Amino acid sequence: MTTELILGADIGGTAVKYVVLAAEGDVVAEGEIRTDPADPVDTLRRLAAGVAAALPSGAGRLAAAGLACAGIMSEATGRLGRSPNLPGWQNRDLGTDARAVFRDQGLALANDVNAAAYGEWRRGAGRGATDLVMIALGTGVGGGVVCGGRLHLGARQAAGEIGHTVLDPEGPLCNCGNRGCLEAYAGASGIARRAALLAVTPGAASPAFRSLVAESGQRPDAAALHGLARAGDATAIELFAWAGRHLGQAVANCVNLLDPDLVIVGGGVARAGDFVLGPCRERARGLIMAQESRDVPIVPAALGPQAAALGAAELARDRRGAR
Repeated sequence: MTTELILGADIGGTAVKYVVLAAEGDVVAEGEIRTDPADPVDTLRRLAAGVAAALPSGAGRLAAAGLACAGIMSEATGRLGRSPNLPGWQNRDLGTDARAVFRDQGLALANDVNAAAYGEWRRGAGRGATDLVMIALGTGVGGGVVCGGRLHLGARQAAGEIGHTVLDPEGPLCNCGNRGCLEAYAGASGIARRAALLAVTPGAASPAFRSLVAESGQRPDAAALHGLARAGDATAIELFAWAGRHLGQAVANCVNLLDPDLVIVGGGVARAGDFVLGPCRERARGLIMAQESRDVPIVPAALGPQAAALGAAELARDRRGAR
């Protein structure tokens, strides 16, 4: 009997990361292709060709595909709404585009962070949990929620936008147009803006910190700032603590609302580890209402950059098995 394979793909603004799973969940192939942000059909065709070329001879046939995409994705209709990094993809019926390429194969569609949350729940830091929240600290901040052993999408498929929960309506401007969103404090863009402000505020930054910000053109990346923090720079350490305290406020809000088994933090900014997570845990503990929930585990993600692709594949695999 021919082995059935499941594709999972994470479609970003510059690249599509993909994995192919065997029916029992083992990874049999993985790779990456370039995204054309103006042309979804061309990208999906090249994805199908790249996957076919990557599969070992005799590995099996592709039976289902899961696609994770940045933006507001309707699983029910297949429509991708706002997606700023994919201008030619947004407000399209992505489900129809995908079915035109993948033909009669089963299809699952998801927002990228929802898929990452599902991947962490099925294969990563959230294995064994029934309820979890994932927060992804990238350029922006995304979120995903698993409730009662199911990915929670909400009435309009827009649940999990934790990055745009408002912590202070008078706070810094967020990329979404509102003020004081978690993203404005804990996303890489928000941290870079805060770093640039500190660098020009008299007495607020160390010489090494000011030098790093100047060399970056006032846009230091999180990895460089993390390196400075590891070297013991007090300004960099406090910058991550500032982001972590705001993250802790958002985590506490999630715990008070949802009472999850655990909270997973992923994304590039989270690579700063306890520089962010330590202050986050301390702030969350002081704001969580239920005594029994104050020690909820707040843990780093386990799957790294393949989380969304793995989660998309697991969604497709689980939904195929449920039919």
